[in-house]
Amino acid sequence: MKKKVYLLVGPYNAIGGVNIHLTRLSYILIDHYDIKYINESPQKVYHKNVFNLRTINLIKYIYFILCCDVVHIHTGAWWLRIVHTIFARLMRKKTIVTIHSLTNLQSRKSRHLAKSFMMLADKVVVVSEQIKGVLKIKNSIVIPAFIPPQIKDEKDLPISIVNLLERSNEKIIISNASDLIKHKGQDLYGLDILIEVAIRIKKEKLNCKIIFVLASVTKNVDLLKNYEEIIRTKQIENIIHIYTKPISFIKLILCCDLVIRATNDDGDSITIREALYFQKPVIASDVVKRPEGTIIFQNRDSNDLYYKIKKVFEEDRTVRNEKIDVNSINNKYLELISR
Repeated sequence: MKKKVYLLVGPYNAIGGVNIHLTRLSYILIDHYDIKYINESPQKVYHKNVFNLRTINLIKYIYFILCCDVVHIHTGAWWLRIVHTIFARLMRKKTIVTIHSLTNLQSRKSRHLAKSFMMLADKVVVVSEQIKGVLKIKNSIVIPAFIPPQIKDEKDLPISIVNLLERSNEKIIISNASDLIKHKGQDLYGLDILIEVAIRIKKEKLNCKIIFVLASVTKNVDLLKNYEEIIRTKQIENIIHIYTKPISFIKLILCCDLVIRATNDDGDSITIREALYFQKPVIASDVVKRPEGTIIFQNRDSNDLYYKIKKVFEEDRTVRNEKIDVNSINNKYLELISR
């Protein structure tokens, strides 16, 4: 029997948490549906075999929606999310919307419009209770964004990272960012405060080093150069390493001693969930409610972050969480679609 067509709309191959979620969600659905994509990634990172919305080909866009049975929208921009929802409902398609964060819903107007138009969808998935509480969409359901990874599909770490890990007898701290992004005039992913922490590590001779994975550098290039100059000037090149290419962060988590999430805004961070899933200590800013087991530090406070790092290593803290039931996560999505 021919499979129904499931259309995923979102940043198909742009580096970041939503892209990871889409990839892993497709693993769950592929045995049950024929998966198609509308890709919203910038065209310079487009996938040649996937329709990219930025080509502005309206006929092809309509064709994709007409030919599918389910439209699942993961768009970040609130106004574009509304456009997709309206088109899907006009064509009488089963419509599911996932809202991954409140980052693009800061104004009262955007939240009001999001709430009003999301009532058109059959179901709205929000990734945290906080988002549900803020938006108050009646047909919403909370399902965390984390879907366990397929380790066999993860690429090996690059040799430069492997050498860095093998030659080190220090504790390894890791953090990451999809790009250097400013939010509310500050570094969204907190690389600047990790540099401040590295300066403190050198001063107090704490036996650890930081690896910060910057998966792409398409924005704020001058800011990166400024950070690199600070690192050279403060002579902390052996304490903090910025790696500027995408790698398997999963493989790096498996090799590390501590994961940091120093963002000044967030949704349901996949990085945090992955760290907890692999029983690694994780410290995160207090900008949103974090999963149980996360160690919290005061947002943008490098002193508090340093204190929490030091405490983790002094206590040799280990994480013991209940193992996540992969089948339960899979069933949640399959049940959601079948309703």
